[in-house]
Amino acid sequence: MNKHFSVIAGAAALAIAGFVGGSALNGAEAQGAQKAPVILIVDRAQLIAQSKAGKTIPDQANSVKAKVEGELEAEAAKLKKDIDDFNKNQTLMSDEVRKQKGQELEVRRQVTLPQRAQIMEQVFGNAVQQAQAKILIESQPIMKEIVEKRSATILLDRSAVMYAAPETDITQEVLAALDKKMKSVDVQKVSLADVDKAIAEMAKAQAAARAEAQKN
Repeated sequence: MNKHFSVIAGAAALAIAGFVGGSALNGAEAQGAQKAPVILIVDRAQLIAQSKAGKTIPDQANSVKAKVEGELEAEAAKLKKDIDDFNKNQTLMSDEVRKQKGQELEVRRQVTLPQRAQIMEQVFGNAVQQAQAKILIESQPIMKEIVEKRSATILLDRSAVMYAAPETDITQEVLAALDKKMKSVDVQKVSLADVDKAIAEMAKAQAAARAEAQKN
């Protein structure tokens, strides 16, 4: 430790430096004597993809998505029919009615329908993520038990590790226990009504934000 001092003047300074150096050395020896950390690895993405419960997600997700996409296609067909009817009958309308009806159809075509499709993807994605999260939540007690059994001090996700010795990976051990505990998981059903609800909530939040901005 004396090398860390650029100038040492007098016997008193030497005595103090010697004391500090000795204390630091003892501390380093104590740390060396402590047990080295035991690190384990788990692949959470693999828990979702390969578990029995995780394998029930794709078919459910495809079914949910197909249902909502069918509803959106029906809305698109309805819009097309309304536009065709408008084009056929607009000469029978007053200028005011024709203008109002035309604007309404344009909003549905350019804003409402594309927005519904976009929000549908978000709502559908959230439903899948929630199902995946349930699997990870169920796996947590299992991982905790394995960590304690192996007297580990750190558990890392595989995505955060460049390399790890095979014996540190507990993914298969977790999978085996998880499959006994959880056979399936439900993907929340999504409908066009859920999409419209999300759009309404988003519009409400935006309106509140604008009102707050105007106050400031």
